Formats: sequence, C-alpha cells, structure tokens
Amino acid sequence: MKKINLTAPAAMLAGALAPALALAASADPAPRLGLGGGLLLSVVYGLVGILLLMIGYKIFEWITPFSVNDALSKDQNSAVGIAVGAIFIAIAIIVAAALG
Repeated sequence: MKKINLTAPAAMLAGALAPALALAASADPAPRLGLGGGLLLSVVYGLVGILLLMIGYKIFEWITPFSVNDALSKDQNSAVGIAVGAIFIAIAIIVAAALG
C-alpha cells in the first residue's frame, strides 16, 4: 500500500494563505471608545436586552391559553416557572447574538 504525503499540499496552502493572513493581522482594529463610551454602550445594550426580554415574555403570555402570572403566583406551578425560565434563557441567547 502506498503512503500519501500530505505535507506538500499543506505547505502550499499555508504559503497561499500567508498574504491574506498578514493583511488581516495588519488591518486597523475597531476604534477605541474609552472607559466612558464602553460603559455607556454596555448600559444601553443591557437596557435594550431587558426590554427585548420583557417583550418576549409578554408575547409568551399572550400566546398561552392560560394566565402565566396566575399560574406562577397563585397556583405556584413549577412547570410553568421552568418553562418561563427556559424562554428567558432562549431569548437572552438570541438577543446576545443579535447585539454582539
């Protein structure tokens, strides 16, 4: 059985990609905002995320055939609590991906 040597194609590929990698490494990164600008953006993104979580909860409550608030507070239904927690986590992942 003949052995195939893959070092030559790998070396050619690395040589072909070297200029593109060097250009990407030398590109100017995003401008610096400073501490105040970064904190302000963090607060704004946080508030937008909380607002979107609240909107997602209201939509979930709207599409369910029962009152989620009553099931959580009066009936103390832990299954509904777990479902609402899962909804919050799922929406938070989506919002984090969209904002980040």
